[in-house]
Amino acid sequence: MISIAIVLGLALAFCFGTSDYLSKGLTGSVGFYRTTVYTLATSGALVFVPLLFLGVPGLPSYSGVALLGLISVSTFTAFLFMYRGYQKGHLSVVSPTVNSFPIFSVLFAVFVLKIVLSYEVLLALGGVILGILLVSTNVSALGSSRGRSLTPGVPEAILAAFFFAVGFTSLGYAEETVGYFLPVVAARLGAASIGLLAGLALKQDLRPIRGKPFLRLLAMGALEAGGLLAFTLALFYSSSIAVLPITTTLAGMGVVFTVGYALILLKEKVGPNYAVGILILIASVATLLYLTA
Repeated sequence: MISIAIVLGLALAFCFGTSDYLSKGLTGSVGFYRTTVYTLATSGALVFVPLLFLGVPGLPSYSGVALLGLISVSTFTAFLFMYRGYQKGHLSVVSPTVNSFPIFSVLFAVFVLKIVLSYEVLLALGGVILGILLVSTNVSALGSSRGRSLTPGVPEAILAAFFFAVGFTSLGYAEETVGYFLPVVAARLGAASIGLLAGLALKQDLRPIRGKPFLRLLAMGALEAGGLLAFTLALFYSSSIAVLPITTTLAGMGVVFTVGYALILLKEKVGPNYAVGILILIASVATLLYLTA
């Protein structure tokens, strides 16, 4: 069952990595705030029907409601900082920073949720994280930030990584304690509602997205919904929260797809660290599959 979770984790990585690549064009045309609210709302609407097959639970307890609120707030905040970072900086620099969230997720899972992992599995997860960083770090772009304290978009990316870790960890725990339906609704429609209310209070531009940007939004919404559903199914089929660190770490591999699109479609150049990162990723995932088979 853990092998299924690994496969679904890789599917999650594809969905999120492709969505991240598409978001670069959308944030540039409609702004990062509208991109955040409408992507969350669209993906929430698209994932709603498949979730019904997993069952609709009853009303949660007060602690469950608080947990759902944490999921909504942390998810909205993570997406907002991520899209702001993508708007301000280079995708090849910001994306690996955002996708470093598994570092925080594993720490939360081990020290907060008290999930026990063997040293071998932790080492394999560490290899995946190292590979993620190596395969996507644009050294030349980092060097172009001379004279600045931090590369443009990186401060926002660091905050996004932290809040994604909080969101994914809370989501995984909630799906085990509250059920599968309400946490996912909170992670998308709940987060979109918070963005809408905050946007009205802050007088943000919330006009509907039309034309070609709308088609890009639909594609991103479908990919985000697919990734979230893969995350949910990974927990559902494994029937154990112990796969949470594995699935969230593999989710960080979405940056591999993002960088791949940049290489093929945008003709961006990468350094030798890319090849080293790919080899480490392949070896680490293969080791993870072997240890958890």
